[in-house]
Amino acid sequence: MRIIIRSIFVVIFLLCTGVVLAQTTSGSITGNVVDPHRSAVANATVTLTEVNKGFTQTTTSDDEGRFVFAQVPPGTFTILIKSSGFKKQERTVELIPNDKLTLGNVVLEVGAVTETVEVTGEATLLQAESGERSFGVQGEELRNIGIKDRSFVNFVTLAPGVISNTSNGEAGDISTLYVNGTRQNSNNVQIDGVTSIDTGNNSLLARIPVDAIGELKVLTSGYQAEYGRSTGAQVIATTRSGSKDFHGAFYFYRRQTGLNANGWLNNRNGLPRAFSDQKDTGYNIGGPVYIPGLFNKDRKKLFFFWNQEFAHRFTPPAAPTNVRVPTALERQGDFSQSRDNSGNLFPYIKDPTLNLPCSATNTAGCFKDGGVLGRIPQNRLYPLGVKILNLYPLPNYTPVGNDNFNYRTQESSKTPERNDTLRIDYNLSKNWRMWGRWLKTAATSELPYGNSGLGLSTNLPVYGAIQKTPKYSLSGTVTGTLNPTTVVEFTYGISHNLIDLRINSDAATRAKTGLSTFPLLYPDANYLDQIPNFTWGGRVAGGPSIDTKSGSFENFNTTQDFIGSISKVWGDHITKAGGYYHKSLKPQTARFSNNGTINFTNSSSNPFDTQFEFANAITGAFNNYQQASSHTTGNYKYFNLEWYVQDNWKINKRLTLDYGLRFVWMPPQYESTGKSSNFLLDKFDPTKASRLFRPVCINGVATCAAGTANRRAVDPAVLASGVPLTTANTLIDLYVGRLVPNSGNFTNGLFTAGQGISKYLVKDNGVQLAPRFGFAYDVTGKRNFILRGGFGIFYDRTQGNLVFDQVGNPPNNILSTINLGRLQDVSANNVLLSPPALRALQPDAKLPKNYAFNLGIQYKLPFDAVLDLSYVGGQSRNLPTFRNINAGIWRLEYPAPMPCQLTFWPPIRDSTTTISFILSTSKSPITIRCKLRSSAAFRGAC
Repeated sequence: MRIIIRSIFVVIFLLCTGVVLAQTTSGSITGNVVDPHRSAVANATVTLTEVNKGFTQTTTSDDEGRFVFAQVPPGTFTILIKSSGFKKQERTVELIPNDKLTLGNVVLEVGAVTETVEVTGEATLLQAESGERSFGVQGEELRNIGIKDRSFVNFVTLAPGVISNTSNGEAGDISTLYVNGTRQNSNNVQIDGVTSIDTGNNSLLARIPVDAIGELKVLTSGYQAEYGRSTGAQVIATTRSGSKDFHGAFYFYRRQTGLNANGWLNNRNGLPRAFSDQKDTGYNIGGPVYIPGLFNKDRKKLFFFWNQEFAHRFTPPAAPTNVRVPTALERQGDFSQSRDNSGNLFPYIKDPTLNLPCSATNTAGCFKDGGVLGRIPQNRLYPLGVKILNLYPLPNYTPVGNDNFNYRTQESSKTPERNDTLRIDYNLSKNWRMWGRWLKTAATSELPYGNSGLGLSTNLPVYGAIQKTPKYSLSGTVTGTLNPTTVVEFTYGISHNLIDLRINSDAATRAKTGLSTFPLLYPDANYLDQIPNFTWGGRVAGGPSIDTKSGSFENFNTTQDFIGSISKVWGDHITKAGGYYHKSLKPQTARFSNNGTINFTNSSSNPFDTQFEFANAITGAFNNYQQASSHTTGNYKYFNLEWYVQDNWKINKRLTLDYGLRFVWMPPQYESTGKSSNFLLDKFDPTKASRLFRPVCINGVATCAAGTANRRAVDPAVLASGVPLTTANTLIDLYVGRLVPNSGNFTNGLFTAGQGISKYLVKDNGVQLAPRFGFAYDVTGKRNFILRGGFGIFYDRTQGNLVFDQVGNPPNNILSTINLGRLQDVSANNVLLSPPALRALQPDAKLPKNYAFNLGIQYKLPFDAVLDLSYVGGQSRNLPTFRNINAGIWRLEYPAPMPCQLTFWPPIRDSTTTISFILSTSKSPITIRCKLRSSAAFRGAC
């Protein structure tokens, strides 16, 4: 209650100051005007002028000689300092997003004010005004440093404490980065102050080419209260803008097979280089919008910048894809020449009707049609099983030695893109300016191996996928100077992406493959007429895969940001307050097995097993059959409301404190149409649980192995009645672990959103407090040795994929399973099902948070180099993890069957999974960075 009351007062304060709703890209510039004796020069006039667009800000130095520009957009500026009795001084500085730039002591020379001293070759400046860990890259550096794949995210890996979890160390996306030990989905990206994060897996939402970026900054630890939403890095990018002069450029980058070395594996195997061709072609132009003599005559009002880039990429996999496909003989039921996953001959195909051994030492129980070991009689083949094996291409590779594959490809993916960037800047008046930008990406990718991350993959290029991923983002910002010490800023942004992923032809449809009559538990759940997903294992390692279990992956994500802030300079303080409102809408198809998943792995527990996967398929024997009852699209929403107050206090010439408090309200993401549900353990009633068939031995046998005549399945009610067990009141042991029809309620403990449970399914944690503190201390007073440090609490919203799976629970969806059976016996009308799998969210889960801290020094070295040495640490709390709530103690506490996937083979296996929140280990790396800056200016333009 106290937190809520305090929060209300803060909101009232923000409203009273005119800020409706703050994460911004603006930084600050400070300095101290002194005379040659290092005495303060008061009332000096300091004018800040943006070099490219000409707008100005003016302030005066206080009694201690200090001047402050509290809210300055990124860019290149000239600073002109004038005071009676001294020569004017002019210097040029560059400001990157969120930079706390301090010029230190600006020494004025005695002389006439009509004389000007121009400072060039500015030395590298230390961070003497704040304690955050950050890393900045200026626009020219971005555009002139070669970077693989031309993605600005790869620059982020240059920051100390940042690593990528990809095999080659490249940052394919912001979601692949670990920053100071935080999880890879805990980072935030802002483009022109607007959040650009997909709310599913926290990957990059909008796309911006490197040549359209003005400046880039990465905040990794201890950053100020104005930044939130995530616990990891804050990646802040700004788009380029036009200037009072026209500038343009054309660029072309290319990587091609002929320029690449072949891979080691390819060289070893005598394979040629895979085809690779990556081209980035683009152009840009920027300048003033004016009509000579009529509008914008001095070219200081209205500006534009346009960038268009075409990216064409043929990218091969790192190594060939090796697959074990059925041979021509195997497709006919002849396994006499088949080999196992070690490359050894394996013709020992068991005839399950004989109930005899089948091995290299005893072939009595093996198929021997026509006297050929391993050949199955034609009348024992299942016609649909024959068609399953014929789905796959014939071998194109002859195994050598113990090779366990016979099909090899190395197809390149084709991912063309077109990226458009437009920015408009308008200086409304001396005190007010605005700018807006538009980003658009058009992309349709051809993926020969699909996209495994989105649940549609294959190792056969003939069943490759096509993926459409168009994106756009719009934003606008207005900044106003109310008086020389007060600045306000407002930003609105909207971002949108779409993902449409599906097989690029009808090759995998039931009609095309002849599998229209394939038996399904839920025929109406089939989507796009696609075949089930057939999987292998055991003696067929690396079997063929066409992951069509859900048919496709479709979603879009629209996010909107409302941001505002006010900055005030008073005495030795720079105070800033603001708010951030972020909302998201994301309809997304659930990645259920609604088309079915059938696993043919050999199992000695299966009474129909042939000991070889392809033989199982061609005779109809499966290890596991699973299908979901529906193809579902959930509609997911959430909002974040965060606000803050922070202060930068220059206590004296050496010590600066940077502190603030952020208020965070992150209600859980939820499915708005009522399709999701949650399992509450404390609401589960064992007396109402469904019964499962249990294993027993009959005919007075004490022990009996699976598949033997004496091992049977019995209804626990029959067992409790005490009647003698016979073949008449029991079932074959194939039904052990399946549901007893019409017994209990398998949705026991489940609650649909909004019906006996919150629409969020879990607790809303309300408003959380996130304090921040940092300091910078000039040890020598000469700004050559700075001691810096900081601490902060940061809250995060867990990625949406943890919530999206809740629509897979009953009653909206039932994921049914049959273990150990034959396809010939599967029917929607008469099959006994295993219990459905469940996903549960911890109902009282807390928001994930991180305690981040750092302590370090910056020291000026010879040759204009800076040593930056820091200890950076973090401890995370309430991180989500998965655990099985039926294991161990839960089975003892609830001896009755739980509503979960359950079989009675030791050890007991089940799949009621809950997402719990745990304490993580601390991550405390030491980061060292040596920065060298040439005193010579680096410029490039045409």
